[in-house]
Amino acid sequence: MGLPDRIVMLLFWCALVVSGCVLVSQFRPYVVLPLLAVVVASTWRFTPAALPVTRAHLVSSIAALGAGLVWLAVNLPFASTFITVWRDPGFLTLEGLWLSGHASPDIPVGAASSVQHAIPGLTAATGAYDLVGGSLQVQGAKLLPGMLGLAGWAGGEQAVLRANLLIGAVALLAVFALGRRIVRPAFALVPVTALALSMPMMVFSRAAYTEPLAMALVFGGLTMAWSAIETRSSARYLVAGGMIGATALVRIDGAAAVVGLIAGIGLTAAAAVPPRTRQRQLVALGLVAGGALSMVLLGYLDLRLHSEQYLYNQYEQYTSLIGLLVVAVAAVVALGMLHRLDPARRWVLLHRRRLATAAAAAVGVVAVFLASRPMWMVNHHVPAHTGYSHHVATLQMNAHVAVDSTRSYDESSLSWHAWYFGWPMVVLAVVGLAIVLHRVVARRDPRLALVFGVVVAPSLLYLWVVNITPDQIWAMRRFLPVTIPGFLLAATVTIDVLWSRRTQAGRTFAAIGAVAVAVFPALTWGPAMAAVEQDGRLGELHAACDAIGDDPVVYVHVGKVAPPYLATLRTMCDVEVVQALEPMGRGDLRAIRQAWGDQDVKVVTFVPYTVSWPDGVAPEPLRTSTITSWRERLQKIPYSADETTSRLWVATIRPDGTLEPVTSGTASP
Repeated sequence: MGLPDRIVMLLFWCALVVSGCVLVSQFRPYVVLPLLAVVVASTWRFTPAALPVTRAHLVSSIAALGAGLVWLAVNLPFASTFITVWRDPGFLTLEGLWLSGHASPDIPVGAASSVQHAIPGLTAATGAYDLVGGSLQVQGAKLLPGMLGLAGWAGGEQAVLRANLLIGAVALLAVFALGRRIVRPAFALVPVTALALSMPMMVFSRAAYTEPLAMALVFGGLTMAWSAIETRSSARYLVAGGMIGATALVRIDGAAAVVGLIAGIGLTAAAAVPPRTRQRQLVALGLVAGGALSMVLLGYLDLRLHSEQYLYNQYEQYTSLIGLLVVAVAAVVALGMLHRLDPARRWVLLHRRRLATAAAAAVGVVAVFLASRPMWMVNHHVPAHTGYSHHVATLQMNAHVAVDSTRSYDESSLSWHAWYFGWPMVVLAVVGLAIVLHRVVARRDPRLALVFGVVVAPSLLYLWVVNITPDQIWAMRRFLPVTIPGFLLAATVTIDVLWSRRTQAGRTFAAIGAVAVAVFPALTWGPAMAAVEQDGRLGELHAACDAIGDDPVVYVHVGKVAPPYLATLRTMCDVEVVQALEPMGRGDLRAIRQAWGDQDVKVVTFVPYTVSWPDGVAPEPLRTSTITSWRERLQKIPYSADETTSRLWVATIRPDGTLEPVTSGTASP
């Protein structure tokens, strides 16, 4: 019965070991595995308190574990092969593949660095890969790539591609583990079912997205914090803060959930009337804040060491979050320590029923405001004259709507949830959040306070400004770690309250609501759900690596059909690579060969006219592949997948600059 809690805790300890070893560039099996065994053995007792052994808890736990296994088995055949860097899963997958065979996340460029300086128009860096010193540093935190690399030790390339589905299954258990503490065990299966059947959960687990891992840590941390409050355990408070703070090891915005955690615990502490109760809760706040802030700082240290340019580019975001964290801690501690506020505390206690009603009503007002925005608001938060605004304009032209390239569509953010989960879920979630806040104020329940704070803080942030390219399903990334599972849990609270009324009408509405919440996500599926994202790329890449051998490469990246392939070749073929953004003539190719020490150099291109072929005639491609990708849509759920033809040419540069095509292995899958 405690297995769901235990599995989530194992993920956390594994995350700490992996993150620490990657941080110091010692990601080696003989370092990580023994250290992991020691950490797990020494922390085995640090789990949430055991729940009562009842038939309901036992049956629901078995059902949740079974659902997780079935979900994993069903989705494994559809794992993506995202190995080109045109969106985040590409570089996260590639970095996971790199770490499965290397101790450091930094990728040496070797002689490619001097070649790019010797020949104008060449570069050894690419999107999401910054050249720092003599190495490429990949954008973002390293925990998820490290976890993927860990899987690669056990199962090689295929395990790396599928590992995020295993993390997704653990995330489902984390949501269940918290849910069964808030509502009755059987109802805790409702949000798990809805989440498992939802398009966002499946899509963002099939590829290397950071959101499932962040979800597992957040909801695992909430479960531990819930248990810490019930048992008054200092160790559990510290671990709970560490788990939620560890989201900063996954995503740069992970600290947003920590703000909600500190506010949830701190404000209940500040409102306590008895000095001893207030002091005890402030100590708990200190433990939680200490654990969380330690992980946040570790996350930023990770970025400083291994993604320096990305940290610099996100300077405004991460400094704002750190400032907000400091202000939140200082504010709640000050409120809790000021004895002159005792009269106000007693007044709040005396009027808590009315204040609870007002707080619940405020939730409804905010929800109506957010839901009504499409009627009267048009937001423009996409930076002008950037790749993002160009992408938005392209999507608008494809959708045959007016081009407004800076439009961010933030005003539709709440409606997006209704598209994927139905308006009944959204309404039930709003009512559930109102019920939770009412209980927090009226009953002063610190457990619900911390859940409410952690769910609402990042949710309001992204519901107001999504801060992402607004195409579907991509934009729903912002809501998967906290908002979507949080809303589903809140909807289940409403269902549980209806069931508790013990009337025929109440239980009928509860049953209808449970079915609507659990089943609706499956009704949104289209043919794309059975498509493997970027299917065809892996075989193509293997053919390219076989043709390249150990030779260095110049990748001619010209034309819209040419994928971002520099990092793909550097990572998976493990050869030195430079990229040319303009067509290469015979003289250019001869100079590149000479700059590389007059050794054999391979040319890779997807557009044959970008290089000079013998007699001016392009040969047959080395490989012709069919690539599958989900169709991007504005203001609509993605429904179908597109198929495009990709043709790959590989050739050897001769000493005189002419090309000798590599033709062996020509095939169409």
